[in-house]
Amino acid sequence: MWEDLKNLTSEFFSEHRDRKIGFTLGILIGAAILTFGFFDTLFAFFCGVIGLYIGSRFDRGDDLIERTLKRLEKILPDRVRYW
Repeated sequence: MWEDLKNLTSEFFSEHRDRKIGFTLGILIGAAILTFGFFDTLFAFFCGVIGLYIGSRFDRGDDLIERTLKRLEKILPDRVRYW
């Protein structure tokens, strides 16, 4: 059964792959807007983009947490810093 499903999806995406992916994403986004509303869907999309950005930074090996703490040290006054 799983092999048949794998073959079916492989055949489905073999021709005009980008068009089909775009169509599928459009249907999913449209369904999300109809179900949850425009602004809730937009908020979820932006959260996903931020998560993608942070994940890609970690994949590249950036020490994002350390850099963020250093920036906060420069911005925040001495009485607010607890670390």
